[in-house]
Parts: sequence; structure tokens; C-alpha cells
Amino acid sequence: MKTSKDLIYSKPIALILLSTLCMATTTGKEVLLQSTNDAIRMALLHNRDLRVTEPDVEQAERRLLLSGRLSNPKLELSSKDDSIGNDQNQGNFEVAIRQSFPISPRLSRERELRKRQVSLAGAKFVKHAWRLAAVVDKTVIGLIATKERTEGQRAIIEINAEIVSFLQKQVVIGEASALDLSQAELVGRTLEQTVIKLTSNKKQESIKLKQLLGMEPDDELTLEKKLGLPAEEPKKHLSFEEILEKRADYSLALATINTAYAAVNLEKSKRIPDVEVSVFIERERSFFPTEGLSHNTMAGLGVSIPIPFHQKNADIMEQARFDRIKAERKSQALRFRVRNEYAQALRGTKDSWRLAKEASGEILQLAEQNLADFQSAYRQGQTSLLQVQRAQEQFLKQKNTALETIVNFHLTKARLREVMGDYPVLESIPEQVLPKR
Repeated sequence: MKTSKDLIYSKPIALILLSTLCMATTTGKEVLLQSTNDAIRMALLHNRDLRVTEPDVEQAERRLLLSGRLSNPKLELSSKDDSIGNDQNQGNFEVAIRQSFPISPRLSRERELRKRQVSLAGAKFVKHAWRLAAVVDKTVIGLIATKERTEGQRAIIEINAEIVSFLQKQVVIGEASALDLSQAELVGRTLEQTVIKLTSNKKQESIKLKQLLGMEPDDELTLEKKLGLPAEEPKKHLSFEEILEKRADYSLALATINTAYAAVNLEKSKRIPDVEVSVFIERERSFFPTEGLSHNTMAGLGVSIPIPFHQKNADIMEQARFDRIKAERKSQALRFRVRNEYAQALRGTKDSWRLAKEASGEILQLAEQNLADFQSAYRQGQTSLLQVQRAQEQFLKQKNTALETIVNFHLTKARLREVMGDYPVLESIPEQVLPKR
């Protein structure tokens, strides 16, 4: 019997995947990740909270090994004499072995239930991995978004620094006002405060991601991923049944139903009690008036058949039946919810792509060109600093809007991926731990 470590995430195989497929490099306390899938695979290998659920599968497997066995036989010894009666030295000594045998399919159904429980424990592990993958996906996007926000602010600071440098020269020769210089410097300070805040947020999000990846807070983590925008609208489409096959929560719902059915069948088989068979040998010592003491040895076979006037497990059987009904209704509700979640996520991903495409395209280019024109005009004395600052604010606002729409696109795409269950962690789970359909 394989352990859950062999079934779910064999360490050697996972390490090979991490080095060859993930293209992630881990040396000491430095980790380089080139994609979101790299982070998900690493979290699957090293996340501490995920490891907590692993013994549940191993426990279910051990219970499967120990199931389907007969109960232990009983050894009975008895000795009787007439010392408190006639005291004629009469008595007997008996040795018996008793063994219970089920006449119902209880043992096979017990083993079937344990098999279903192994699948159930495996499905729970997969669901934890699925949830972890979704959190890692969104955390990576959040960290990269904060990084790009910081870089965008620094680019604006550089633009503002050029204006400040130009004004300083103009003030010296008396062609610009010191108030304009102070205003430009104040804008620069405000932008620097924003960068400081974003840098702090970036460090916090990085520590959160390290925790998910099983890293220490002081370890070095490098993400070589940018939030780009695909040239074409996302068109990935799966059938409803294909989505259900990838959904870890639906696999868990099916495993719960299968386990509930197996529990009901087991309780039904318990309605018929076991038959007890006994084998005995008896040594007897008897007194006869004419012959005196006489010894005799007897052997025999006995059968004890209980009469089930009452079903002692009737309440347990009813509870198992209602558990099955509840599991089936949860599965039906989940199917309905998944269908709507997928439609909503797919629609949101397409809409967010269109918004991001528009915001980061022609509109952003116009704002950038507008700022460059005003800066050039200001150097030639054709416009005021106030107009340059307004053009700068418009460019900054449009650039932030474009970045936020791209971030929103990636978040809605991550939501679509979560709804579809499209994670590498689910692709690496062998069929042994998935529930039968």
C-alpha cells in the first residue's frame, strides 16, 4: 500500500518537476520564480499548512489495511467439580474455541467503506491544494502589481525631477519663480511618500507569499514576472463536464456521496448478527455406584445463531441514509453554482481585457504625448508650470488607471482559473486518490 506521500506528491518526482518543468531555481535562501505556476508548485511542495492534512490520507490507508478481518477468536476454559455437593470427586474440564462468522457481506462492505474513505481523504487533500493554489495565484498578482505601481511612481518622480532641475536653472537666471520651484519640489516629496508606502506594502506582501511557499521571512525571493496584456481576447472555453472534472470541491462532493453510500450499505449488512461457531473438548469424571469413578472424553461442535428481534443499529442506519441524501443535494447545488461561477468569471475576464486594452492603448499614449508636448512648451516659455503639472497629473492618473485595469484583468483571470480548477497541483494528482465517479 502506498502512502499519501507516494500517491499525492512524491518528493523525488515533485523535485524533478520543479527543476525541469517549473524552471524555478532554489539554492540555499535564494529563490527565483519565473511564473505563477512555479510559485504554485513550490507551495505544493513546501507549504506547512498543506502538510498538516497529509496524515489524514495515511490514517485512512492504515484503516483500509486493517479492515475486512474476522474478529479475534475466544478461548474458554471451564472446570467443575462436586466438592460443595456430594463430594464424590466428580467433575469435568472443558476447553472451547469460539469464532464469530458473518453471514452477511459485512466484511466486504466494511472494506469498501474504508476504500471510499481513502478516496475521501485524498479528495480533501486535493481541495486544500486547490485553495492554496488560488491564494498563491492572487498573492503573486498582488505582489507584482505593487512592484509595478512602485516602478510607475518612480518613473513619474524622474519626470518631476527633470522639471525641478530645469526650474532650478531658470530661477538662478531669473526666468522662473521660486514659488514654481517650491511647488514642483512639493509634488516630488508627495510622490516619494507614495513610493515609500508602496515599498512597505511590497515587503508585507512578499512576506505573505514567502509564508505560502514555506520560506522564512528573511529568505530572498525574486519574481521575474510582469503583468502583461495578451494581444487577443481570452477565448479558452471548456465544457461544463470538463470543468467539473477539474474542480476539487466537486470531486470531494462525489467522494462524500460514495462514502455515504458505502456507510449505508455497511449498516444494512449489520442488521444480520454474526453466527458464532465453537469447537470444544471436554474431559469428564463421573461416579457410578457399581463401577465407581469413570473417566470419559468428549469433543463437539456448537453453533450459536442470534435472533434479531430488534435492529440495534436502526438509528445509525437512518443517520447514514440522511448523510447520503445531504451529500447528494450538496453535489446538485455545487453543480448549479459552478455553472454560474464559470459564466460570471468568463464574462468578467473578457470585459476586463477590453477595458485594459483600451486604457493601456491609445488613451495612455495620448496622455504621454500630451505631457511631453507641455514640457517642451514650458521650456520654450509657451505655457505655465501649472499646465505642465496638470498634464503630469493626467498622465499619472491615466497610467495608474491602465495599470489597475491590467491588474483587474489578471485578478479576474485568476478567478476564472480558480473556477476551472486549472492548476498544476491538480494535474499531478494520480487517479488512485481521486474518487470514483
